[in-house]
Amino acid sequence: MRASWALLLVAACVVVYANGLTGAFAYDDKAIVRDNLRLRSVSKVGELFTTQYFGGPPGTGTAYRPVLLLSFAVQWWIHGGEPLAYHAVNVLLHAAATLLFAALLLRLGAAPPLAVGAALLFAVHPIHVEAVTGVVGRGETLSAVLGFAFLLASLRFAHPATRRRRWRWLLLALSLYALAVLTKESAAVAPALLMLSLMARDARPRELAARAGAALRRGLAVYAGCAAVLAATFVLRAHVLGGPLKAPGTGIFALENPLAPLAWPERVRNACALFFRYLGRMAFPLRLSADESAWSIRLLAPHGVLGWACAGLLGGLALLSLWRLARGAETPGPHDRRLAALGFLWLGLASLPTSNLAFPTGTIFAERLAYWPSAGFCLIAAAWILGAARSLEGADVPRSRLAVLAACALLCGVRTVIRNPVWNGDEALFSNMVRVSPDSAKAHYDFAYMSAEKGDLRTALAHYTRATEIYPGYWDAWAGRGRMERELGDLAASEAAYAESLRLAPFAENGYFGVGMAKEGLGDLAGAERAYRDGLRGHPQSLPLAFRLALVLSAEGRPGALHAFHRALAIEPGSLPARTAYADWLARAGRLKEARAQIADVLRRGPRYAPARALESKIQDPKSKPD
Repeated sequence: MRASWALLLVAACVVVYANGLTGAFAYDDKAIVRDNLRLRSVSKVGELFTTQYFGGPPGTGTAYRPVLLLSFAVQWWIHGGEPLAYHAVNVLLHAAATLLFAALLLRLGAAPPLAVGAALLFAVHPIHVEAVTGVVGRGETLSAVLGFAFLLASLRFAHPATRRRRWRWLLLALSLYALAVLTKESAAVAPALLMLSLMARDARPRELAARAGAALRRGLAVYAGCAAVLAATFVLRAHVLGGPLKAPGTGIFALENPLAPLAWPERVRNACALFFRYLGRMAFPLRLSADESAWSIRLLAPHGVLGWACAGLLGGLALLSLWRLARGAETPGPHDRRLAALGFLWLGLASLPTSNLAFPTGTIFAERLAYWPSAGFCLIAAAWILGAARSLEGADVPRSRLAVLAACALLCGVRTVIRNPVWNGDEALFSNMVRVSPDSAKAHYDFAYMSAEKGDLRTALAHYTRATEIYPGYWDAWAGRGRMERELGDLAASEAAYAESLRLAPFAENGYFGVGMAKEGLGDLAGAERAYRDGLRGHPQSLPLAFRLALVLSAEGRPGALHAFHRALAIEPGSLPARTAYADWLARAGRLKEARAQIADVLRRGPRYAPARALESKIQDPKSKPD
């Protein structure tokens, strides 16, 4: 690739994403990067490979992405938690993916105008903002970089002219594939894209079966090696997650993916319709949203005609693309039919792991998931815009076609620049989600959570309430609603909301805690005690439940308070509130020496902890008794 072309593509990436570099951490960025203790030191690097993506105990979760976490950890070791550096690396990864995409197209025999044009559209397309400007979107960009590099290395290995160092290319390809799969699970489809690429690279006119057989033979060693890598990955995932795909007890919340509980035929029909939604958003990226959960996207009517039509159309386009892939080289025309067909098949295959066609996934629709598949769309668009032009300098490139390409790239770039600030932080992101996806329960929940953190309780209550109206089964939104009602003084409504949360999710620790707190506020200490004890039966290691139970028993003067305090402190010996409350109980019981020892221990752990200092003054003043 010429240096001038590469410079153009890198400049396009930098220019359109420059105004996203100064954004703060937003959404999952905080849990995965900002607040993730596993990233903080080299001594914890082993935890990245022995825990699931979001952390937590062994045998939980659905995602295992140690290479992605390692990339964040290396940056943390270098510069700490400065968001600008993470954003900058994401833009560099996007630029690398763009260059590798262009190099892949050139390797597959695309004319330079087509390769550069497709890569330019890929560089500036606004559907990539979530993957590039969102810090944790790196899972998409990094896996795409590794995936494109895998394809290039594999093509070098499979090329008949490659004699020297041939097996080194194979080793490199398999290493890249392993890194890609351990970055993002959807990269597992890369060997299928390799076979598709080998079929497209074969310029000889031949039947589809013969073309597929030749591609299979030429890449057989790569496919076999990738199968071994994938098998090893499944074993590793089973060791960490408890299962090759996910932990046995981990389900898919229907809020995130309403397709999950559907029977296979209904899920497939809806998934086919969603494919065309992705296609439409790539073609006309005017409405963009960071959330499409229930019920922002309405499901198709069961057994409806539209679902069957989408499935039939998708199948028909796939067959037509396969035919074009086999026959395009011998039937030249105004468009490069062979590579346009490759683009559609790439779009479909790269989307397959997250499409909900083969199996339900964790989300119904997300723009970040379109990052690698959108390369296929950009190839189709460039093929139709530029036609059969063979060089960027030659007279065979009509100025009108170049003008259309430039206009499309400019419009996409402007839309990307406009979209970037949405990811500048939670407030900008959640406000945009509520505005563009008003029927999304999760959008309202996230906005409510942010409002509660800011102290705007009434706004938070309004959005929690709206979330429960959109999705009545949203137990976490009911709990948030109950917390706001409690803090606003409506204890009866709070108890009712928490009770509904518990009815929907009897396993939820927060529900028992909320019911108990509401009952305490209403003066029903016996009811509060029952709630805390019920919660502790399912969550024996819950400090909040154990601590509140100890406080209730203490307030009632029950002898069981001593055991309850010991239980809370056994769960978390370093809890300053629990130790201070225990010291207060000891002082009221006349055990001043033990109380003073507890307070001294608290102040060693937290010298500025105000409740402990206040209690210390009361205990040491002989004229004052603890309340």
